[in-house]
Amino acid sequence: MIVLFVYGTLAPGELSWSLLAPYVIDTREGSVPGRLYDTGRGYPGAVFAPGRDLVHGWCCTLAEPPLGELDAFEGDEYERITVRCTDGTDALAYHWIAPLDGLRVLDDGSWTARR
Repeated sequence: MIVLFVYGTLAPGELSWSLLAPYVIDTREGSVPGRLYDTGRGYPGAVFAPGRDLVHGWCCTLAEPPLGELDAFEGDEYERITVRCTDGTDALAYHWIAPLDGLRVLDDGSWTARR
């Protein structure tokens, strides 16, 4: 089992949740230090780093996660890394590695709050 921190289209109730849902054992809200960006392409990108900003999302405990499939879904704009949630949980997360030029910061750190 692993914990995956999700903050965008893979989050519960979002567009791509169905890719993750079959593997989910438990889900709880969580936050990770970093900054969340609107890519303008219908999905966000998070840059995880210590600081005053937080990215809000969900810590999903997964059984037999399809990491290769998730890596392919996220593509070359992201890198899978280990992050520490504010509650001390270590989790995997997809960190934005593509250029930030022209991306808008989501000041509240929440993708779902944009609605």
